[in-house]
Amino acid sequence: MALKGINHVVLKVRDLERSDRFYRLLGFVPSGTRESMRMRFYHGGAHAHDLALLELGPEAPEPAREATGLYHFCLTVSEEAELGVLAGRLREAGFRVSEGVDHVVSHSFYTRDPDNNGVEVTWDTPESDWRHLENPFGFDRPYQVPGGGEND
Repeated sequence: MALKGINHVVLKVRDLERSDRFYRLLGFVPSGTRESMRMRFYHGGAHAHDLALLELGPEAPEPAREATGLYHFCLTVSEEAELGVLAGRLREAGFRVSEGVDHVVSHSFYTRDPDNNGVEVTWDTPESDWRHLENPFGFDRPYQVPGGGEND
């Protein structure tokens, strides 16, 4: 038996409408609801839904940065130029976007959703660029996100 991949991510959020706007900026398309649980489902690529948001309400505590749990999850774009498009769209909407990072196996930037969940947006570099390295995960380098713009 071998795993085929990750099917979807479910995030607990305080305000469904606010989180809906953020994830639509990243390109997610609504694909359904479960109103009895205040839950929305979104399509972003390979599955019936790739993301679900579950509203807990405005009093729900923010994830603690020093606690165990999700550090971030990563979204992949098809073309490197799309990194700049999404980074610009997020900045325009008032969200902070990190400086670009060359992870050798991918080029990325990071942001946080309205509930402070970490989100990485990445473009996978060609395997031929890094397969010869013994440990391509051992270091990062600075990277300029296409389209420039101010990094936070």
